[in-house]
Amino acid sequence: MTRNERYQALMQLYKTETGSKTIDMEQMADWAIQRGVTLPKPKSARDLLVAQLSDAARAEYRQDPKTGLSYRVNHALRGTRSDGRQYTLWVDIDDATRPQMLWSLSSRRQQMVGDAVHLKIDEMIWNDKHPSDQPIQLVMNFTEDVEERLNSPGFGSGEAA
Repeated sequence: MTRNERYQALMQLYKTETGSKTIDMEQMADWAIQRGVTLPKPKSARDLLVAQLSDAARAEYRQDPKTGLSYRVNHALRGTRSDGRQYTLWVDIDDATRPQMLWSLSSRRQQMVGDAVHLKIDEMIWNDKHPSDQPIQLVMNFTEDVEERLNSPGFGSGEAA
């Protein structure tokens, strides 16, 4: 059984024991600790620094002087080493080559597609399980949403999109 499968089974036990249908993970963690669940090994200081540096890179935005739009400065180039370990390189948009930007943007687009697929599946399953309720039907074409957001008053004036 994987760690996730163990935690998922633990969540089911928590819901059964507490009668809770919604879970506050902080409360569940306390519940699990009281039952002797082994705490995960903390990351090393170096691993925490790597994560914080990546968070800082991801969070950096600049404002385009021509359009006034706020844009992401650093772009992730994710890959897998020959030994199967994943890695991420970061490149400043001003220094990125076309292949690097295409790689980064395509990767982010695929993440969005994956999220959209799972969102649609969740919608379909919920609708199937609740036939007496009005079905939820989300629009999956984001073109108008993106245009509306780009043209919203104050959009791009420094806040992260």
